[in-house]
Amino acid sequence: VYFNADLFKRCPAQAGLGGGSANAATAMWGANELMGRPATLEQLIEWSGALGSDITFFLSRGTAYCTGRGEIMTPIDPPLPSGAKLSIVKPNLGLSTPKVFKALDYDQLSTEDPQMLRDLFLKEGVVNTDDKYYINDLEQPAFDCLPELKALKDELLEVEGFDHVMMSGSGTSIFCIGEPTDKDAFMKEFDERDGVSVFNAAFISREEGSWFQDPSQPLAVVDESEEEVVAPIIEEGMTAEEAERVRESRLKAAEAMKESIPAEPDNSEIVVEDEGSSSNFSKGLRSILNGQRKFEESRFGEKGASYPTPSKWLE
Repeated sequence: VYFNADLFKRCPAQAGLGGGSANAATAMWGANELMGRPATLEQLIEWSGALGSDITFFLSRGTAYCTGRGEIMTPIDPPLPSGAKLSIVKPNLGLSTPKVFKALDYDQLSTEDPQMLRDLFLKEGVVNTDDKYYINDLEQPAFDCLPELKALKDELLEVEGFDHVMMSGSGTSIFCIGEPTDKDAFMKEFDERDGVSVFNAAFISREEGSWFQDPSQPLAVVDESEEEVVAPIIEEGMTAEEAERVRESRLKAAEAMKESIPAEPDNSEIVVEDEGSSSNFSKGLRSILNGQRKFEESRFGEKGASYPTPSKWLE
């Protein structure tokens, strides 16, 4: 079995937002759905740690407390409702994660207990928690590597309407929770500036048993047999009959997608040029598909070796 997929990338690259990890989690979820859910969510979560450190988070319902490399996940109730606004401000300059970690000054690491911070955010709420508890230890090295980034954050802190402003991950995007009081002036000042892009966004969560949906574009399905719109996901308060109709409509949509997949796989290969994250992803996926749960149990070629494309991994 193999799949062809088109990726429409809307998440900016080198932003510290986990865009690639989100793509990987979506691919895992989608393949499992199209195959009739042979794997449980718990198995997907277990396997995701072998593919990349951040993929596990995106198999949560949208909010989680992650430890280890990020692969040890404890789901928590979303502290913000779906639809809560934020703006992501991204300079066109990028920073490599290894460079940021190399510049990290361990003497400046926060001494706050992460579990205390988690509990504080859940108790006080995202908006009401004091700025001093918004901690990202990677801001210091990122700002040392790119002083313009700190200057940008300082400017955003002065924008009226934002509750909190902080760099995301290892950068270089800066997220601003809330909405600017004068949105037109904000967009003119930052989005029209050379070398800076603004992405106005919203927090989302997913329902149990379904994937994340764009809240502005509900994926309702028309039941042609009765010419009636069927809800895109099973929602609280539905009757058993209504929930079953949603399930059946989703299965029909999945069948339609499967019919569009070509009958023969391509025989192309990709060449791994270095030992980067894409190499680790391919290695981890192959180990899972060979029935090997642990990353280190697999054997792979040296630098420059050829690895099959995803269509051949899944054959």
